[in-house]
Parts: sequence; structure tokens; C-alpha cells
Amino acid sequence: MADSPARTGSPPLETTETERPSLWVVRPLATAAKQFAKSLWRPSTIVYPFERLEDPKFRSAVGVESGRPIGVGEIWDNYRGVHALNIQTCISCNLCAFSCPDVCIEMVTVPGGDPKHPKKCPEIDYGKCSFCGFCSDACPEGCLTMTTRYELSVHKRADMVYSPQKMYEVFQSKLPMNPIRVARPENEDAIRLDPPLCIGCFACSRDCPTNCITMVDIPKATPKPGEKPAKRIWKEPVINDSDCVRCGTCISVCPKDCLFWGSRE
Repeated sequence: MADSPARTGSPPLETTETERPSLWVVRPLATAAKQFAKSLWRPSTIVYPFERLEDPKFRSAVGVESGRPIGVGEIWDNYRGVHALNIQTCISCNLCAFSCPDVCIEMVTVPGGDPKHPKKCPEIDYGKCSFCGFCSDACPEGCLTMTTRYELSVHKRADMVYSPQKMYEVFQSKLPMNPIRVARPENEDAIRLDPPLCIGCFACSRDCPTNCITMVDIPKATPKPGEKPAKRIWKEPVINDSDCVRCGTCISVCPKDCLFWGSRE
């Protein structure tokens, strides 16, 4: 069978200027040379891990006349990295563990302090932590903050658990930390007492982490005619509002539920 005749009307195949092999090489080289020339007067590469954005010394040394490298500036106020703990100011209020949605914080005893009332500080398991920041937001004393340290590579899962002492070492390293609100808002709820229910058991004052609750004597009721005066001296808790951190420990340990949250009068 004879070959079919060639189709008529089809345009001839021509090599355009953009398809020349020489341009395939020249254009990428020109782009690379252009970027190299820019890097001579404004570098944009951070040599990690020798140079780190979270290092204050590196941040102060990277400034050049024409500007700063990409990504370098003031520290981010919402950065969420490894926690730093100031054990000295921790009051063991348990609010960090209570507010943790991942249940990765456990209050453990730290050396020192009163043997009768041992001090407990948070221990964080970073294998469960989602770095939500709720714990640092809930800390009334601002002793638990989040730093710019983001490296958590370890060989054993047990090394992901940071003890209070280990987080205190992070605190002493003076890494940039996010700002924490320590001052309480004016409309924050106060702790109120229902006097008829109080039995004067001292549980609230005993477990208060800031020692802001004092048990005071209440006036004895005048006995009715023919009744004997009460021998027991009743006491009621009085809360020092300026020292209270609103941790709610007194409310949780009250056996009669006579302490409750209420609005300021």
C-alpha cells in the first residue's frame, strides 16, 4: 500500500528564538548572577545552626548599612517555644496544670522549702504539649513563660519531660521571653464567703499558696435567756485582696462550699 500523501496547509516547523538551546543556559545563569550580586551588599542567608534568630547577640550583629537580613527584627511577642520557669517566684497554685488542655503538666516537689509544706512546681511533658500557651497565660505570677527555643530533638522519649530544675536552667539562660500579663484586670471576680456555712476548719488558710487568708475570731452570739454561752470560738477567713492571685485553691478545698466566686461590690 502506497504511503498517504503529506497533509497540505500545515505550517512548517520552525525553531523560535526562545527555544534556542543557548538561551536555556544563559537565562538561569543571568538570574543566579543577579542574585549573587545582591547578596554582596545585602546578605539574606542565616547560617544555621551557627547563627540563630533567637540569639540576642546574633540579632545585634547582623545589621548592615543597607538593611537587615530577612526575618531579623524585634522578637515576636507571641513566640511559643520551650518554657522557662522561675522557681523562686512560683507559688504552687496549680493553675498551669489546671488550664492545660493536653494534660501534660504535673506538679512535682522541688528541693528546699518547708518540709511540712513542700513546694511543688510544674513538670512538662513535651511529647504531649501542643504549645498553646494557656499555662503561661494562666500563671498569676508570670513565673512560667515561653521562650524562643524551638529545638527539642532527643534520642529518648523520657528526655522530652522537662523538670522544674531544667526549665529553671532555661530561665537562667536569659532567652527572649514573651511578655506575660501580671496585673489583674479591675473587673476580675473576687472570692466571697457565705458565713452561715463556714465551720472554721482552716483548710482554706492552710492551703493558700500566697498566705493571703487569715482566720479571725468572730463575735460570740449573745445567748438567749436560759441558754449557756458557746464555749467554742468560731473563726472565719478574711482574704487580703491585694495578695490574692485568684488561683481558686481555697474554693476547691473548702469542705462546706462556703467560699465562691463573686463580683466586686
